[in-house]
Amino acid sequence: MPSEISWDSGVISASGTVTDAHAIRQLCRALQQSIRRDRSTEVQLDFAACEELTQAVMLPILPQIVRYREQEGVRFNLVLPNKSENLFLASLNDLFSSTNWAHFIQPERFEAVSESGDKVPVRRFMTDREMYAAVDELLRFFLRGSRISRETLQALEWSLTEIADNVLNHAQSSVGGFLQASEYGPAIEFVVADAGIGIPRSLGIDDQQEALRKAVSEGGTRDRSSNAGNGLYGSLRIAAISTGEFEMHSQGAVLSFDGQSAQEITTLDPTLLSGTSVRCAVGGFDGQLLEQALRFNGEPHQPLGDYVERTFETDSGELYYSINEHAKRDLGSRRGGARVRQELRNLLRDQDHVVLDFANVRVISSSFADEVFGRLFVDLGPRAFMSRIVLRNVDPTIDGLIDRAIVQRTKLGNPATP
Repeated sequence: MPSEISWDSGVISASGTVTDAHAIRQLCRALQQSIRRDRSTEVQLDFAACEELTQAVMLPILPQIVRYREQEGVRFNLVLPNKSENLFLASLNDLFSSTNWAHFIQPERFEAVSESGDKVPVRRFMTDREMYAAVDELLRFFLRGSRISRETLQALEWSLTEIADNVLNHAQSSVGGFLQASEYGPAIEFVVADAGIGIPRSLGIDDQQEALRKAVSEGGTRDRSSNAGNGLYGSLRIAAISTGEFEMHSQGAVLSFDGQSAQEITTLDPTLLSGTSVRCAVGGFDGQLLEQALRFNGEPHQPLGDYVERTFETDSGELYYSINEHAKRDLGSRRGGARVRQELRNLLRDQDHVVLDFANVRVISSSFADEVFGRLFVDLGPRAFMSRIVLRNVDPTIDGLIDRAIVQRTKLGNPATP
């Protein structure tokens, strides 16, 4: 069912599949007219008939809502999608809480979620420290969620940091920035949004299409000689080379790239959207993404940041993984074990071994032991497992659980996790 956005007397209703750029502008129009024209101080956001909703739509809307609430005193009441026997609709209902969408719409009713295993809840950042913490959280999500090379992770780290840094340094967003990430099959996607002055005003360019075109050109926004101002240009290249997608909204202009055709820039009503949102989706690309995408002035660019080095490497370059620090909340479930196993597999793609330190860990579940160690043993083979998975400070009880898991998994084989 196509999306339909309607509003009347302070009630905004969204129904159908609310997933495209048009829905973003319609929701912005509904908010603006309800609050500015109709002078509503209480607004109901009714998603009861909504069938599908994505972060690409919600992230640009959240800064607008937070700005109206915090700076103009508007109260919002959220009506969640109907829970029914339809599992998809029930999942959509739960999504509002697990992503923190509900919290940022109506915080007095919905508490913030600190983490949600298979997704990253929306993170708001107002300072450099909050920004870097949010970026690191997304990078860990990518590392645990799918097969990804260290080089691709570096490219994502560079892109995320550049775009989020733009919010703090150029957007003049009084409510800061908002960031979220998801996975769709082999693709991973992140969205960064704010409620600032927008790219055209930031660049001092009246022609809004020209402003977005300049923003994604090499060195278009700052000094070409220093590679400054290439964040959006490089991010678009990352999406394009990986056969992913890129979409940017700012004031009245929309730039989109669908992974196949040339980028398109269109103009919509400039009064509707305050700020900028950038969606970058990286396709199932497993090649040298960093080297191919980040080339400025004809030369490859090597980012300074490296999440893996910063988080897991010792001074000697050895991979060190503290179970107590990195997997403490995963030790009781098979689902948590699957995330840790994927993380270890990705780390081992570029290193010959990893040290797993069990210091201060006294209990793990049998399902965790099987999902991590039993399956890794079968995946890698006995000789490679013994040389590449180095265990330290293991409690005798945990050691017995790991041995038992390996024996049992060897007998069962390695079918896909249910």
